[in-house]
Amino acid sequence: MLDKHLGNVSHVGLNKDITIPLFSFFIRSGSVKHHWIEIYSFVEHLAEKFISPMLRMSFIVFSSRGTTLMKLTENRVEIRKGLNVLRKEIPGGDTFMHLGLERANEQIHHENFGTASVIIALTDGELNEHQLVTAQQEAERSRSLGAMVYCVGVKDFNETQARVYNTTHSILFHNNDYNMCYLYLLATIADTIEHVFPVMGGFVALRGVIDSIIKKSCIEILAAEPSSVCAGESFQVVVRGNGFLHARNIEQVLCSFRLNDTLTINKKPVEIEDTFLLCTAPVIDEVGQVVYLQVSMNEGLSFITSSVHITTTECFDGTILLITLLVLFLLMAVLFMWWFWPLCCTVVSVTLH
Repeated sequence: MLDKHLGNVSHVGLNKDITIPLFSFFIRSGSVKHHWIEIYSFVEHLAEKFISPMLRMSFIVFSSRGTTLMKLTENRVEIRKGLNVLRKEIPGGDTFMHLGLERANEQIHHENFGTASVIIALTDGELNEHQLVTAQQEAERSRSLGAMVYCVGVKDFNETQARVYNTTHSILFHNNDYNMCYLYLLATIADTIEHVFPVMGGFVALRGVIDSIIKKSCIEILAAEPSSVCAGESFQVVVRGNGFLHARNIEQVLCSFRLNDTLTINKKPVEIEDTFLLCTAPVIDEVGQVVYLQVSMNEGLSFITSSVHITTTECFDGTILLITLLVLFLLMAVLFMWWFWPLCCTVVSVTLH
């Protein structure tokens, strides 16, 4: 059974200057040989939604083995070629999701370590206990490399699968609620249950979850307020963007201030909302320093970078300003007296004969 990895994609809308997070997409096939066109169509439309020229993708299929069909690239011509290769794949084989995850992890580790990445795994059907455990282990390795893991699952779930999950996790689902069992099983591979996209309407319903995937997987930095601050003073900055609540654990979210290539200072945000972070910035003494803003969703394992920055400027405190105004006032008073003195205080001498 095959799977596809649409890897390392960064999504920042149309902003061409932001370094994009990496997304990895997996699509399982094997029992899906009669639905491959729906799966391919889903992948194609999902890829088209990410339109940034900095977007990087990689295609991986997994079945009884994991195969990289296209290595990471932002070249749109190469991406189209990769999609054509994917379209011609013939589904077949077993469900070894961990082999696809291994191929993605290799690329993240060797080419993009330290850059934020997102893995989106699309699968259907059964995972036996061994396959489930190995997929969970490889997903944990993905997270150790700084990736966030999402799962898209097309419902093909049965009582056997439910028993596997119940045995492994000692949870009993009443009334044969296999849908809920399916959801929780995928959540053991994904970061959390919020990182799972269940597709209960079959393969024809796949395209219906594309917008939800984009909304939840897109984490971006759009702006900072203020954009300039006084050198040598403490201040708070509001980082505006999207997706800041999509972390596996929001306690691991960090504001990061990159002063140069070797010095980066991380701070825990004072407040976290989906569209902004309130961060206490470090005191920066140098005037004219440009500080680039980053965000980590996993306590510094990887960073979402951007071109958004703040600049330090030279500022004067109120005492200096007051003294300056006082001096100017005194100078103006002296000038005023010098100008009007001859008019009001001219002494006329009278000589008596």
